[in-house]
Amino acid sequence: MNKIIESFLNTHIMEYNIDDFEKETAFEHFVNRCIVNKYSVDRFDPMDIMTDEGEKGIDGVAIIVNDRIILTMDELESAMKENSDLEVKFVFIQSKTSDKFSGDEIGTFIYGVKAFFEEESKRPKTNEKMERMIAIKDTIYEKSVDMVTNPQLDLYYVCCGKWDDNNGLQNRIDIDLKPLIDSQNFCDVEFYKYDSDKISTSYKELKKKISRTFSMERRISFPDINGAKQSFLGIVSCKQFVTILTDSDGKMLTNIFEDNVRDFQGYNPVNNEIRDTINDTEDQKRFALLNNGITIVAKKVSVTGDNIEIYDYQIVNGCQTSYVLFDNREKIKDGTYIIIKVIEVSEERLSDRVIYTTNRQTEVKSEAFTSTKHFHKELQDYYNALVGEFGLYYERRSKQYDMQDNIRKTNVVSLATQTASYVAVFLNEPQSTHRYYGELLSAYKNRLYLDADVPDPYYIAAYLNFFLDKMFKEGKIEKTYRNFKFHLMLGIKILITDSNILFGKARPQKKICERIFRVIRDEKETFKYFESSYTCLRQVMEETKIYKADQHRSKEFTTEYIMLLNKQKNAVDSTEYLKYGDIVHCTVSSITEYFVHVEIKTQDTRNIGEIHISKLARRWLERCEDAVEIGDIFQAKIISVDYFASKYGWKLTRIF
Repeated sequence: MNKIIESFLNTHIMEYNIDDFEKETAFEHFVNRCIVNKYSVDRFDPMDIMTDEGEKGIDGVAIIVNDRIILTMDELESAMKENSDLEVKFVFIQSKTSDKFSGDEIGTFIYGVKAFFEEESKRPKTNEKMERMIAIKDTIYEKSVDMVTNPQLDLYYVCCGKWDDNNGLQNRIDIDLKPLIDSQNFCDVEFYKYDSDKISTSYKELKKKISRTFSMERRISFPDINGAKQSFLGIVSCKQFVTILTDSDGKMLTNIFEDNVRDFQGYNPVNNEIRDTINDTEDQKRFALLNNGITIVAKKVSVTGDNIEIYDYQIVNGCQTSYVLFDNREKIKDGTYIIIKVIEVSEERLSDRVIYTTNRQTEVKSEAFTSTKHFHKELQDYYNALVGEFGLYYERRSKQYDMQDNIRKTNVVSLATQTASYVAVFLNEPQSTHRYYGELLSAYKNRLYLDADVPDPYYIAAYLNFFLDKMFKEGKIEKTYRNFKFHLMLGIKILITDSNILFGKARPQKKICERIFRVIRDEKETFKYFESSYTCLRQVMEETKIYKADQHRSKEFTTEYIMLLNKQKNAVDSTEYLKYGDIVHCTVSSITEYFVHVEIKTQDTRNIGEIHISKLARRWLERCEDAVEIGDIFQAKIISVDYFASKYGWKLTRIF
């Protein structure tokens, strides 16, 4: 491993707080992040991609359906419900810190991939995590009628050495891959050899520390605009524009669309028309006139003659056109142009306005603009104000903190995580969190991110998610309970406060959050509430009649769980705990002819009682004063069942 990659790895280790990982394991984590980032616009945890210890030949597996990483059957069902047309990619990764490509290790890697797609009777048994991924794969193929094309299969073999085309390994790779290609189970099978240069390039692309240069011969400069250092409008060759879209593997550079409000919508009627324009020789010449064009926002823009260089850039409008041009790049002729607007921004507010207004001119669902609402900016400021003490960062735009190496990525709260956490903890619906966050935004739009809300409960919900993730990582909670993480978060909140649902009510929200803050400032205190929540969860899981596989997404299960939590909360808060047979301390408050009235030293509000003269001493007494006097303190035993059966409260007998 050269010094450059080692420095990248060290930065990654710091970002993800994985100092306790062995170097080889940390490298696998690093590589999984770099590669799968090419496929995902949303933030993901590289640990979810890594295979469990003991898996031979494969270090990472990612199943991507309609540009979403799928980790569970619930997520697959959600993706299929959202879009009936499935576009599937299988990604396999093997990572080596060695400086030499090994034919035997490559062969083992490809064998592991083949085994993944074998029928159950022929493939070797593997661990639980891999079996779960295989089950997802099987379900996808069962739904093959809904697939746009057969799945794509991409294999990445990563080594810190240099790849040599003359090393003779390519022939072996081609032979080993042939059964996968011949199976006709895939639309395409690609094998990527990642050497030290490719690793470095991939990491830089992930960090968006990349630039692209293109010629804009005919352009106009905008006058000075507040929030923009400089901006241009002009026409660019479509062939040159495609280079802006292409990564080092010749794939679409997906992370340049993170600030776009919607992903590629597939070949719907509008995108079909764009494709038809490219396919028509005459219309392709008119492309610049027939298309709305592209808007690019960049952190830095340099102009030299006719050339414009953009650094750390985002395509904030024109995602659909970009994808269609990329898909049909082989058909683009030299004389085809597109209108491009380039803006070098100096203020984030201008970037927000550009995103909102340019996309608002086309038909985009209103929930796609969620993160541009004022509330989210306020929420981000609220997080930033607490960073010193608790260290969480709200990422209202996907991967906005990726370039900041000093920020731990485990402490970053994405819009998806924020949404699911709040729905679970403050709307009491953890059973809904398996759904894609876009669905949640739509389903709960009248209860989420309201202008009348305060940021406090959103932060607390995200902090509880962070706390539980930490517990799982440290092995304090069994992995089998991961599906119930959001239930446990809700449990902690109810046991600290109550199960009331509040949204759009700033004052009561703040009051509840103050009580929760007092607890979560102390990790040991938070853990006590977690243990009670955990115990309640296990009890409901054992006693409910709901099928085990459906419990985590069952409304009925959540209702039973909340009932038990409330019972526990009421028991803890109750001041009525004295009962028949209890030994208590008493103070004599008054004396009559046959009775001594006492006050019981207790926090129970049922704190008075009486002792008959016959229960005051072992001997016969002529009067009560012969045994006690006012102000005496002694122990007594409760010998009545109902406190309210007598106007003097409990009946007691003195203990001698």
